[in-house]
Amino acid sequence: MVANTVLLLFGMYWIASGIGLLTGPARIARLIDEFEASPALGFLCGATMIFAGGGTLSVQNSFSGVADGLATLLVAGVLVEGLLLVAWPKPLWALAHWMMPDDDHLKGFGIVAVALGVVVFAIGAI
Repeated sequence: MVANTVLLLFGMYWIASGIGLLTGPARIARLIDEFEASPALGFLCGATMIFAGGGTLSVQNSFSGVADGLATLLVAGVLVEGLLLVAWPKPLWALAHWMMPDDDHLKGFGIVAVALGVVVFAIGAI
């Protein structure tokens, strides 16, 4: 039950993020730049991710099925990303800049995000 909810939420998030990348690539690029320029915002976001990811991982930590395993991996990823944002954010910013050098790349990642979101949402809905 928790796994399905996690997958539905991640699916919705990726669909919405992908649509944001498709409809406003310049806005997303600016968002990344401004987020990187604010160490306090990165720290607070990372701390929130640590507690949200760790708390969810405490109740969703099974690999007994596809949905359980996928949800566990996604939540563990949130925890790791939060830890990186707090302790050492430079690799995350480097990855973000490498993945999104211009509007064409942003739109490409938008398409990928929507597609992954639909797949993950569908797995959670089953």
